[in-house]
Amino acid sequence: MSTPFISIITACYNSSATIKDTIESVLDQTYHNIEYILIDGDSEDNTVSIIKSYKEFFKLKGINYRWISEKDNGIYDAMNKGLSLVHGEWIVFIGSDDYYKNNKVLENTISNLNHAKSNNIKYVYGKIEHVNNKKELIEISGEPWQKQKERFPYIMNINHSGSFHHKTLFTIHGKFNDTFKIAGDYEFLLRELKNEVNNALFIENILIIMREGGISSTLSNRLNLVRESQKARKINKINSFSKELTYWKLRVRIILIISFLFGDKCSSILADFYRKVILGKQKRWTN
Repeated sequence: MSTPFISIITACYNSSATIKDTIESVLDQTYHNIEYILIDGDSEDNTVSIIKSYKEFFKLKGINYRWISEKDNGIYDAMNKGLSLVHGEWIVFIGSDDYYKNNKVLENTISNLNHAKSNNIKYVYGKIEHVNNKKELIEISGEPWQKQKERFPYIMNINHSGSFHHKTLFTIHGKFNDTFKIAGDYEFLLRELKNEVNNALFIENILIIMREGGISSTLSNRLNLVRESQKARKINKINSFSKELTYWKLRVRIILIISFLFGDKCSSILADFYRKVILGKQKRWTN
């Protein structure tokens, strides 16, 4: 079995509260044919000190561990900087508040990567476990590509964090569009996956644990996410109407109004109810 070289990139900024979990989840992987690159946006807290403190631990495992810290123009600019440094056949982006589910995630994924390569599939993704800041489970997301591919041109419905991009994706399509602040991953993947002839490979396992509270989590940023998703579709010449994005925008606006009238706690309860109950029923109906 082939043992591909994997490049893992983390873009971070003022991530001292969470970055240890991210770094240690990479360090603890049983698969060592990897490199780890951290791109820091000139953090003002002790993120860089934490990053530096792990250098010798990675060296002991024979893993190339590199980092830079300088101002950037957002997460996709940082990810592009990481891309300029990679040597891997497969490239992974993991957020600075995310971490691998267990220490065998990479080891258990190798057979899937080899299968994808042999079938000319350039993107591999799995399930994500969403937790709150107390690491309490909110939900598990991720569905097979054959189920998701029809709707992908209308809305981002696959998990990007922790997924695997074959290096040829970036040779063919270039890097991320750094004019985006939230939906640049969707715009990039649309370049490859907007046509049904191109496929992605879904892994049934949970790959990543994602803390809620990232850049796309607040209500105002969710509205921006909708707008950027519409922009991504336009750039990729997808002009058909997206009812998913329209409904999403409407839901967020309703919750914003409730928050204004009755406070954040009430709107949070409503949002959690929708996510756990309504979306849960929809998933059961479609399974």
